[in-house]
Amino acid sequence: MGGKLAPKRGSRQSVGMAKTRAKKSASKASSSKDRHHFQEVIAHAEELIQSTAGELGEKAQEVRQQLARKIEAAKERFQDLDDVKEAAEEGMKEADRVIRKHPYESVGVALVAGLLLGALLSRRSNS
Repeated sequence: MGGKLAPKRGSRQSVGMAKTRAKKSASKASSSKDRHHFQEVIAHAEELIQSTAGELGEKAQEVRQQLARKIEAAKERFQDLDDVKEAAEEGMKEADRVIRKHPYESVGVALVAGLLLGALLSRRSNS
């Protein structure tokens, strides 16, 4: 019983999990920040369109209408990206649950998939 304490069982795992949580948190904050900036740009563009509604000539009116259509399309794409992101996150969570529930089977599947992919790529590069 020298003055050293044995590390707690699982302490490495808890440190790793804490790092993973911190990365996810930082990623969500960055994503949220990007979303906020994108929404600000769209809001400013819409304000510009509204403020110049009656002051423009015919050609400028056409450009204004095109810009309005593009802003609407960008909003729709952004919403679609949010939907895709949410679906991907849910898929990742489900995959994580399955891997944690069946770790050995998961390693086996990954090994077989890696071997098949390696065989296909090596065959392709030899041809």
